Formats: sequence, C-alpha cells, structure tokens
Amino acid sequence: MSHETRHAQLVAWLENQGHSQEEIEKILVKVADYDAKTVHESIFDSIEGGAFDIQQIIDDALGE
Repeated sequence: MSHETRHAQLVAWLENQGHSQEEIEKILVKVADYDAKTVHESIFDSIEGGAFDIQQIIDDALGE
C-alpha cells in the first residue's frame, strides 16, 4: 500500500470520526512527527543490533 493510499485512508477515517479539517491537519502533523521518531529509533536499533551497516550507508553517501 502506498503512502498516499494510507494517508487518504487515515484522513477518511478521521473524517468519519467527526473531526474537522483543522483537527485533521493537527492530527496529521502529530502522526508525521511520531512516524519520523519511530523510523529514527528503528534505524538506531538496527545499527545496535548489527542488522544495519552504517558504514555502507556512509560510504554510499560520500561516494566512496
């Protein structure tokens, strides 16, 4: 499922719950913040667990 599809489903669900557009916008900001935090924490958990090769990412980013 694409990001756009999930976003549209969340908006539709929030509308069905009776939230206004202003409320939905505020909720979406919090959801995006939570999503970014979760991804950030997941990456560091993967690095610590050895499942994520940070050196490879660094090398790729720096063109080495």
